[in-house]
Amino acid sequence: MMKARISHTVARKIADHARGQLPNEVCGLLAGRDAHILAAHPLRNVADSPQSRFQIDPREQLQALKAIDGAQLDWIGVYHSHPRSAPIPSQSDIEQCADSGLLQLIVSLERLKPQLKLWRVDRDSVFPLELVYETDNTPVDELALSPSQQAAIVLVAFAAVLILLIISFTLLPPAPEIRPAS
Repeated sequence: MMKARISHTVARKIADHARGQLPNEVCGLLAGRDAHILAAHPLRNVADSPQSRFQIDPREQLQALKAIDGAQLDWIGVYHSHPRSAPIPSQSDIEQCADSGLLQLIVSLERLKPQLKLWRVDRDSVFPLELVYETDNTPVDELALSPSQQAAIVLVAFAAVLILLIISFTLLPPAPEIRPAS
């Protein structure tokens, strides 16, 4: 199986673009060299029914291609999202693929964590590619926790403090007995 590489930063940019436009599909161009995705160029989805299809704005596509060329990169693929389904090319995705040499990256938002899958479409055949994530110099806050993970941490911390208080009170010596003066 052929492999392609992508940095965590570029993958996050694509996933954030997809999340930010829910419930619509998003689309964009992938730039890089060979099978190394080095940049993503988010574009507007101008489809008549953007909840179930994507269509790249031709003027934005031309601007993105100029930017890719200016960065001395190659246009190596297209990405789009599936807000409510698996990251598998639909029949319309396959029919819409104009160039079989381009990579097709699909980001699925059907689960809590976005799933990215890479494909090569060659006429009527679809081939999965292994997507290898590269570490890069992203700041630590790029590893942010989801709201449910944050809530779980707060709940566990609260329970731990409560347990410590209960244990502390049980270990205290008994209060001295105060007798009235006679």
